Amino acid sequence: MKQLFTFGVLFFLSFAFSQSIDLVKDIFPGAEGSGIMQPVVFNGKLYFYADDGVHGGELWSSDGTETGTQLVKDINPEGNSEVGEITVLNGRIVFLAADANGYELWSSDGTAAGTSMVMDIQPGSAGSIPSGFTVIGNQAFFQAIDGPGGYELWATDGTANGTFMVKNINPSGDSYPSQLTAYDGKLIFSAYTFETGNELWISDGTEAGTMLLKDIFADGNGDPRLFHEFNGLLFFRADDENGDELWVTDGTSNGTYRVKDINPAQGDGSSIGEFTEANGQLFFRARTATEGFELWKTDGTAEGTVMVKDIWPGGDSFPGELTAYEGKLYFQATDGSAANTELWVSDETSSETFMLKDIHPTNYSAPNEFIVFNGLLYFVAEDGTNGREFWVTDGTVAGTQKLLSDVEGVSPMYFIPFYVIYVNRLYFKAEYGNTGAELHKFTPANLASAGVRKDNFRVYPNPASTIVSVDAASGNSVKEIVVFATTGQEIARSDSGKIDVLGLSAGLYLMRVTGFDGTSSVFKVNKI
Repeated sequence: MKQLFTFGVLFFLSFAFSQSIDLVKDIFPGAEGSGIMQPVVFNGKLYFYADDGVHGGELWSSDGTETGTQLVKDINPEGNSEVGEITVLNGRIVFLAADANGYELWSSDGTAAGTSMVMDIQPGSAGSIPSGFTVIGNQAFFQAIDGPGGYELWATDGTANGTFMVKNINPSGDSYPSQLTAYDGKLIFSAYTFETGNELWISDGTEAGTMLLKDIFADGNGDPRLFHEFNGLLFFRADDENGDELWVTDGTSNGTYRVKDINPAQGDGSSIGEFTEANGQLFFRARTATEGFELWKTDGTAEGTVMVKDIWPGGDSFPGELTAYEGKLYFQATDGSAANTELWVSDETSSETFMLKDIHPTNYSAPNEFIVFNGLLYFVAEDGTNGREFWVTDGTVAGTQKLLSDVEGVSPMYFIPFYVIYVNRLYFKAEYGNTGAELHKFTPANLASAGVRKDNFRVYPNPASTIVSVDAASGNSVKEIVVFATTGQEIARSDSGKIDVLGLSAGLYLMRVTGFDGTSSVFKVNKI
């Protein structure tokens, strides 16, 4: 049951210049949906969890075609294997899966015969529940429970002999290692001991080299979390007597310190969230007693850690989904007006931090699930007509549009999309029509133009403000130039080697050039 969605009345598309969203396969026929999760690219295919209604939740693979989307192995014939945490390691994938032995560590080369349990870490039906796989070199670190040792730090190279507990960090109980993060060839993480509480740890993969890095809060739990590497340092959120604030480490005890007490007036700290790097700055959300939750940035120093803008004076703008695109930061926020939670953009200055577009003027669009793909920023938003749908922006108001003007079904992007880019297509989970939540793929307009070669033509100037000229390769000449908005609608056309773009709004456009010999090429043109 293959469904093809293309632009309708609002988006006029010429022959070879079309884009589409295709259902890859109706894995669970009917309205139930297979509930796909976690697509991962491995060995030329996508691997993911799906339930076809017959075998339960199992390991599947896809080459992007309906016939090439197949069950890899029915790991648990008696029920669901609940495959999760799929991670590429040493030419295989390792993952969590359940059978009669409970949740254990599994590995696969992509075939049924090559899919097997690596080790029964906790014998019996309870399972070791491995999670948090983090690859460093030829090992993946993870948390697991073996029974006597409790939840501790483990490592694997994908073989039984290469799977072992790194260290019993808390011999009197569970250390619950979490927030596992690769940094400078080592593992930084949070772990608990009876003596120190939940604090900052480091490991080189050996028992002797796994140690407490710093006891951040001597009188409580430091709870280090939200690690993000920036400018060679690892930034994170942690608690001390000042509440939870911005911290940094270089992997040494002396080099681990609080960057700034952002919210000194409140003892519970600034509640930092969502680190994202853009334009040479590290952006995040933080709270103060006077401004509430607003957009902040840091260059790694106390002096360079400042609020970008008080978007909602007297309230919380609560910027979220922070995403870097074309040197700027895009996010959702509310300024307290009727616009509610909408699409915002910032270049790190207060004057250039503004709402890009009020997508849902009478309520909120709550733009989220951002992903940069094919030179554009895609996201999910609601404009009040059909629930949560797919949107795209090139950073301009005119270039911020809904991808499909007329779709079957309500809120097709209601679920977390689980994006993955594979063979120049964007794959994601969605519910178009009556198929339930299934695997779909998006083919952008410029990728849908087959057989094009940019060396057939030269486009100049680019960026352009008025006239764009096109020269053809020797033995050819320009037959036609067509300019499209990034969402596919035709904007301008010329039957010569020049086209006037003076009347176009500033932003990114797609230009298709066709020669008299039948060759065609698509270019991105920036109108300034």
